[in-house]
Amino acid sequence: MTSEEIVERVRTSLGKAVLKGEVTLGDAVVHIAPESLPRVARWLKEDPDLDFDYLSNISGVDYLDLDREPRFEAVYEFHSIEKNHSIRLRVGIGEEHPSVPSVTAIWAGANFPERELFDMFGIAVEGHPNLKRLIMPENWEGHPLRRDYPLTVEDVAFSFNRDYKKELVQQKPPTR
Repeated sequence: MTSEEIVERVRTSLGKAVLKGEVTLGDAVVHIAPESLPRVARWLKEDPDLDFDYLSNISGVDYLDLDREPRFEAVYEFHSIEKNHSIRLRVGIGEEHPSVPSVTAIWAGANFPERELFDMFGIAVEGHPNLKRLIMPENWEGHPLRRDYPLTVEDVAFSFNRDYKKELVQQKPPTR
């Protein structure tokens, strides 16, 4: 099935759940609202002609200062192993109380990517079985992949040892 055929099938079958469908650089891309995510995801997996049985990626996007609404997007990439085709779902998420429903009940493999979405972007994943930080420490404040996260400069841990390393190298002749 071509990307154009996939987008058309999703549009005709899901109707108003699809905000926009397009083919971008040869990839099937469908834009949906957050509340439609579980229904659309389940349909993509269970439809026998599409058979999107593999959730390959979940990522977040922050469009702050890019004159684009909504500010956040969660991007889900699905693949059909048997039929060898794929689709990308783009879920627009507002800035105030950003959240999406969990798809872990449909794809167990969504567990850690959804936790990363929460940890790095601060997008709550409603209904997730264990939503807590994955990469950053539990007491960390903020979400590092947001565009408004303050950048800091830190010294490299080993930069203070340069002179000491030079002394060691000069004391020991290289062995061959």
